[in-house]
Amino acid sequence: MLGTTRDLARNFSLVAWAIRKHLDYVSMFDFQSRTGLPEVDTQIERLMAEWQRPQNCDAAGRHNFARMLRLFEACRTKDGDVFALKLNSLQLQAIEGDRIRQPIDAEITAEGNWFNGVRVNAAGGAAEYALYDREGDGRFEYNRNVPASRIIHHAYFERFDQVRGISPLAAAVNSFRDVYEGIDYALAKMKVEQLFALVFYRDANDTVAPLTDGSSEANGYAVNFGKGPVQLDLDPGDKAEFLKTDNPGSNTREFIQVVLSIAMKSLDLPYNFADESYTNFFGSRAAWLQYDRACMAKRADIQEFLRKITTWLFTGWIVSGQLQVPAGLTISDLSFEWVHRGMPWWDPAKEINGSVAAIQAGLDNPYRICKEAGRGEFEDNIDAIARAQQYAASRGVNLNYVMQPAPVEPVVDDTQDRNTRGRQ
Repeated sequence: MLGTTRDLARNFSLVAWAIRKHLDYVSMFDFQSRTGLPEVDTQIERLMAEWQRPQNCDAAGRHNFARMLRLFEACRTKDGDVFALKLNSLQLQAIEGDRIRQPIDAEITAEGNWFNGVRVNAAGGAAEYALYDREGDGRFEYNRNVPASRIIHHAYFERFDQVRGISPLAAAVNSFRDVYEGIDYALAKMKVEQLFALVFYRDANDTVAPLTDGSSEANGYAVNFGKGPVQLDLDPGDKAEFLKTDNPGSNTREFIQVVLSIAMKSLDLPYNFADESYTNFFGSRAAWLQYDRACMAKRADIQEFLRKITTWLFTGWIVSGQLQVPAGLTISDLSFEWVHRGMPWWDPAKEINGSVAAIQAGLDNPYRICKEAGRGEFEDNIDAIARAQQYAASRGVNLNYVMQPAPVEPVVDDTQDRNTRGRQ
């Protein structure tokens, strides 16, 4: 299963696109310190910004943390799960799912129950993991057992007794593979039609080309399309036609569309994401709202993954003296939030007016609206506006933030026209 999903993502552009689109909606987060102590918040956010550089967060030194998080989610989507090993250097070492394997050494598996490379305790939780190194040519070499306390497991779970993650693409692998192969066959058929472009039909006894046993002479037509336009002077009773078919036919295209739509549901993606002309604006908006709701549980998983990483970093920074906190504060007192980067406005004028009306009616608040629209932190926006006003006043410029009423589109009553057309 793991090899098949990786192969599809590598060779079928639609699967690769579906995974990237999934990552765009669930893996973009920004860190915000929420202790309420300005000095502590400034320290924490400075340390977090510095830690997210490639040489500080990635044991391999290749990826910054934003890209690491995207890769963690990509591996979870394709492989079912991925592992983050916490190092004493406060770096993370990413471990792909196929490197946690069931050990075959009897001495290793003598104690406890092992399932797919994980030794579980009496309650069914992970106690340690069997880590293997990739040796090339599909071979793996046992490295060591790693305690579960040093591992952060990021996986898709569907059952309580499940020990390893299962890719959501598992339900769509066959459909994606069939479409992928069907496209190849359709292209091959199209190429054959281009090679065998002209077919001769004749009523005479002789043939256009020699028979396979060579028992008859050829008495056919020599046609060379490479020399330009050709005029065929055929014998009575003979005819020539170009070989062509409706390939792929409309029924085939519609069926492929249905299959792809079903397969994309494995990631909850609506079909109009792949074909923007499939529906109108309101259909696209409705599809996006439903998809955004489906992403909430996936984002919650990633936020929990980020929470474990952040508390581990806080502990390391305090122990090393990099983070100075007031006496009496504990790790649990250091509040923080990983804010998902929201979706930009579709129709800014209408949506902003609607948001302002919701705030005035007590149905919403500026903090949530800033998050959902991906417009940064509310306090940061207010501070930036204050700086802008101060600078504008120093230059003698008056900034006007009064909202202009949005134009109202006339509503056309076409009931009479529809009734007239219906009678016609």
